[in-house]
Order: sequence, then structure tokens, then C-alpha cells
Amino acid sequence: MNNSCQIYEQQVSKAKETVAVLEDKLREVRLKIQKSNKAEYLQELRKITLDMTITLNELEHCQYNLEQCIKQNKKVKEK
Repeated sequence: MNNSCQIYEQQVSKAKETVAVLEDKLREVRLKIQKSNKAEYLQELRKITLDMTITLNELEHCQYNLEQCIKQNKKVKEK
């Protein structure tokens, strides 16, 4: 893989790691809500859900950039 594409590959990897961390936090907060039924955890749930949405959008964007970089480098090699 071309060095220029490695940046996108690293961004994809980091975004996937962040998604995994957020999924764990989301599970924890959901369990807290089930056990205690306190509204104080709802704000935390909203924040994590928003962070998850943002991270998934970033992941999608990074994956697109990586795919474009790979396609571009294929065209260069074919010439």
C-alpha cells in the first residue's frame, strides 16, 4: 500500500478503536439505567450516543478516503 494511503488506514483503525470504546461505555450506561432507573444516566447516554454518531460518520468518511486513495494508486500503477 502506498504511504499516502497509510494515513487513511490509520484513521480508519483509530475510528474503529473509538467505536469499540464507545460501545463498551454505552453498554455500561444502559446497565446502570436498567439497575437504578435514574434519569441522571440519560444525559450520559445522550452524550455517548452523539459521540457514537459522530465517530461512525468519521469512520465512514475515512473509509471512503482510503478507498479513493487505493483506486487512485491503482490507476497510477496501471499507466
